[in-house]
Amino acid sequence: MTKKTSTDWEQHYQEENTPWDKGQAAPGLTAFLKKQTPQGRILVPGCGLGHDVRELSAAGGDDAEVIGLDLAPTAMARANEIIKVGREQFVTGDFFDLPDDLRGSFDWIWEHTCFCAIDPDLRKKYVQASADALKIDGKLLAVFYLDPYDEEHTPGEGPPHGCSLEELAELFRHQFNFIEHWQPDHAYPGRENKELMMILQKR
Repeated sequence: MTKKTSTDWEQHYQEENTPWDKGQAAPGLTAFLKKQTPQGRILVPGCGLGHDVRELSAAGGDDAEVIGLDLAPTAMARANEIIKVGREQFVTGDFFDLPDDLRGSFDWIWEHTCFCAIDPDLRKKYVQASADALKIDGKLLAVFYLDPYDEEHTPGEGPPHGCSLEELAELFRHQFNFIEHWQPDHAYPGRENKELMMILQKR
């Protein structure tokens, strides 16, 4: 997640007001890992308490170095208090302003909650940040929240902010090749048929 949004993520974590935290890894990721295990260096931007980070780390074992990144120091402190399952690390930082040692160094990015949390005006910057973080031919594995709207969340008043396949295609087409996309069979309760999983590869 990025400092360029109006949401104070650190305050949310300090107040334990984190309705997006479901206490477990994204169901779509868990299902994906039963079929394929990303290897190498993996970045999870906007990782929160690190449920997805640990899921990736446990699946990849010694062949995966998973780095969870979040703006909120409290989230990273709490994530670091949880017993490690592999080589995962948690770093406080801004996905839009990665340090030099993280740029161009990742084989995979796992996207879950970062894209839908940022202001839609920043989505082109998100694409660039993803390209900057990945190695050539590195892959972005993502679950995009297409339709987060309900009685509490309406278009233009997020986060979360929805998106469409057409918008995603237009945003990523200049720097990424589209490998595959599908609607996940598994989702958090209430998100069934509202998400899209996708694999993109940096050119």
